[in-house]
Amino acid sequence: MPLNLSFTHLAVVAIVALVVLGPDRLPQVVKTAGNLYREWKRIRGDLEGEVREVVSEFTEPFREHFSDINETVRGVVDDIRHGPEQAPPLGELPPLDGAPNGSPNGSHAVAPLAAALPMLAPSTGLVSPGPDVTPELPTLAPPPEPDTFVPYEPPTA
Repeated sequence: MPLNLSFTHLAVVAIVALVVLGPDRLPQVVKTAGNLYREWKRIRGDLEGEVREVVSEFTEPFREHFSDINETVRGVVDDIRHGPEQAPPLGELPPLDGAPNGSPNGSHAVAPLAAALPMLAPSTGLVSPGPDVTPELPTLAPPPEPDTFVPYEPPTA
């Protein structure tokens, strides 16, 4: 992890170290700090190597399976991208009613949705018509006679 110290920061640290430690002890402290830093880097490198080794030992049995899955997914993606059944762009699709694109008045009769999407038509069996639900309507009272006032009486339970 870099400390991102600029030259100004390093200069301030050096001046403070010179004032606090003095010119006699400063070279020995810098040498000790350098040795500690080198030892830290060596230990960190050894630790990273051991961690990589353990992780590779753990993941090695799965690599073959992952590569097989990866190849399968790549094949499917390539088939989708470059397959012969690729849909034409929308600008090249014929109109729904079969009329040419340049019809005389520029308008087209719209075909029913089942004709536009035949794979969703009920005859294909892909669309379930669902249950036949007919709502049960409440019975209504007969209309009152003209000019007759009927007061509201709440039902008694």
